[in-house]
Amino acid sequence: MTALIMPRSVRRVTLSTERADRTARTDRAVGAARRGGLHLTRRGRFFLVGLPVVTGAAALLVVAAVFLFPSTVKASTGAVGAPVTQTVTVQPRQTLWDIAREADPERDTREVVNDIAELNGLTSPALTSGQVLEVPAR
Repeated sequence: MTALIMPRSVRRVTLSTERADRTARTDRAVGAARRGGLHLTRRGRFFLVGLPVVTGAAALLVVAAVFLFPSTVKASTGAVGAPVTQTVTVQPRQTLWDIAREADPERDTREVVNDIAELNGLTSPALTSGQVLEVPAR
């Protein structure tokens, strides 16, 4: 068995170098703690600066879109189109079915009867002579 024997002076230099390295690392950590204790990594700095920049840019785009693209709904003071309903007075012996057939002969009469009942709040098909009904216009 062979033993590696180093002279004492070399061993002392090696030990003292290792101690100096450990001491320097400890001093850097203590110095950083004394300066503020916060050490951001590159990713942390990017997050700290980038997040507010991206949020501000998004807010700016939303504000720009609101002002640059006006709403599509416009108020007008012009005349309104054709009326949606017309008024009919019930004649003697006239039924709801007759009124619906006259109101819109092209549509299914059952649908028109349902529309008339809904427009006038009717709960039964019984009508009285002289009753005024709102009927869908063609």
